[in-house]
Amino acid sequence: MKVRMHKIKIVAFIPLFVSAVLNISCLGQNPSTARDESTTIIGIYSGEGAAQGCVIPAEKMFRWMGYQTKKIYAEDINDSRVSDIDIFYFPGGSSGPYLRDIDDRGKNVIRKSVENGCGYIGTCAGALFACQTQIWDGKVIQNGQLGLFKGTGYGPNPEIFAYPEIGMCRIDIDTTLSFTSSLDDSAWLMFYNGPYFEPDTLSGQNIFIIGFYSLNKRPAIIACEYGNGKVFLTGPHPEWEEDSDRDGIDFFKEFDDVGSDWELMKNAADWCLGN
Repeated sequence: MKVRMHKIKIVAFIPLFVSAVLNISCLGQNPSTARDESTTIIGIYSGEGAAQGCVIPAEKMFRWMGYQTKKIYAEDINDSRVSDIDIFYFPGGSSGPYLRDIDDRGKNVIRKSVENGCGYIGTCAGALFACQTQIWDGKVIQNGQLGLFKGTGYGPNPEIFAYPEIGMCRIDIDTTLSFTSSLDDSAWLMFYNGPYFEPDTLSGQNIFIIGFYSLNKRPAIIACEYGNGKVFLTGPHPEWEEDSDRDGIDFFKEFDDVGSDWELMKNAADWCLGN
């Protein structure tokens, strides 16, 4: 059964496991801000906390899309040496070092860049970093969060797999969006101790719930607008190609990907760029 996306100009939050419709709309496109793929640069955060097993597949994935990639580190962001970046990508790993190593100057650089039209894509820990609040194992963390998504990232998510177990999880995807209309209404993504997301009920931010975990009906993939920029966050790992070696790593090959998730990510990156 298809799950319909909620575009939430949030006034009152309806629990996500209850069927509801709040101003459903496709994610818009703005051709005037579209950028040439060959000159677009994806800044992949590669400092402490960023797992190399996530960085390498992300590089492969974005290059497959036709984009340039550039590894960036905390000092690059803190010292404002990221003016050439079109999308910030924060991979899975551990969000603690992100909070610690990217100082207040750096966090403001990211916020201002996205507000002025850059994109932000975060996977797992990188998605948690973008939230206004993260609640992990009951511990509330707000200090140091980017706040690009006006809501909370929650973990762990033991209904899917209890850490340290990992495995493929089914995600129900809304296909009424312009950038998901070519996809199936479900996909299988690798889950590795990832979060789910809950919007702030009073923020007024435009938030798009793109996919739900089938097992607990909580939001697994979301997108939102932040000023003139766009943000795409996912709890599971679409960068990993479990049944292919094109992601550059040898992990998880015993699992069946049931098709690639890179098309979803290509469409998400294009949306972030206004294409």
